[in-house]
Amino acid sequence: MNKFLPLTILSIILSLLMSCSSYALVRYDGPYEGRIIDADTGQPIKGVVVLGVWNTETPSAAGALTKYYDAMETVTDKNGEFTIKGRGLLFMSNVLPMDVLIFKAGYSYYGLMTWKELKRAVKTENNRLIIRLKTLTMEERKKQRTPDYPSKAPQEKIMLMLKEINKDRTERGLEPVN
Repeated sequence: MNKFLPLTILSIILSLLMSCSSYALVRYDGPYEGRIIDADTGQPIKGVVVLGVWNTETPSAAGALTKYYDAMETVTDKNGEFTIKGRGLLFMSNVLPMDVLIFKAGYSYYGLMTWKELKRAVKTENNRLIIRLKTLTMEERKKQRTPDYPSKAPQEKIMLMLKEINKDRTERGLEPVN
């Protein structure tokens, strides 16, 4: 028997394990929690849509390929609080951490960004994000772009976000998105 055979087999197994999991071997995804308040008054904002989007990343010879995986959305309650439960325990998964989009007509918004980027951009209290949105005048709203949303997500997964975007576009005198 070839003395290098066990080493070769071990190398192949390790290579396969590493290529199957482009993010982490084992991790827990979620929950994602926060509170959204008015930047000027400090009061909670009810009805803000929070959309969480997950993508997968698959290694290839040309670089990593990213593909839509799933989405969950919720709205803030009367206290401005929200929770997205996340994907739970992930073992050898190529599912990337959640991207988030936070939007309500009439306010500034946080465009599609990673949760980690959002955490760096906002204040944290007791391990919860405190997200401040500024009330915008109609002039400011007309200058603001419509937020980018995950166009590859099935419509039924992003209905709340599309409804809020269309409300904003209609108020600004623009055509709704499909």
